[in-house]
Amino acid sequence: MKGKHTSLDKALKPSILWIENLTSVSKVILGFSKACRHKYPPGHIRYKRDVDGGIKVNGHSGNGVVDIFIRISPIEERDLIKESIQKRFSLKN
Repeated sequence: MKGKHTSLDKALKPSILWIENLTSVSKVILGFSKACRHKYPPGHIRYKRDVDGGIKVNGHSGNGVVDIFIRISPIEERDLIKESIQKRFSLKN
């Protein structure tokens, strides 16, 4: 069962729901939120790095940046998830 992200900025909620509904994503864990400026539009998700069991991404809101861990099971589909995020959140529209 998917958890409710109540402390998440309203601009990021649709992006997180989209990621949770990808087939091989088993869990989305929110990390620290940092109030800072950035060049990305609110709701933008950007890949950061591979980690054991999944990937780390940054979620950009109107208030700053949120660290997000995406648990992927099976881990063999990590590249598929990264490609999906790249296609959806590409800035070259």
